[in-house]
Amino acid sequence: MISWTLTTTTAEDDMTTQTGAALDLRTAATELIDAARASVIECAAAHRPVYTLTLDGDWFTSIVTGETPSGAPDRDLALDRLADIENELVGRDRVTDPN
Repeated sequence: MISWTLTTTTAEDDMTTQTGAALDLRTAATELIDAARASVIECAAAHRPVYTLTLDGDWFTSIVTGETPSGAPDRDLALDRLADIENELVGRDRVTDPN
């Protein structure tokens, strides 16, 4: 089993952790990226969240959410970075939403 962990930090002491496991590295990476994507989309934090992804017990990457010109968290940039990682690691291209 290949384990994965997603830790989301939205403030100094506000942290959530999601975990999972899969039979192979590709599936674990896919599940991890999907969990991170859902977390970015669903996050309502006013602060800039930090997403830390670990795969099979090893640090994989951290994504620090930037700011839009209005000062809101830039979720689109975080989602773009996840798409880049997914294409490089998993080799899975997603169809982008035309809206």
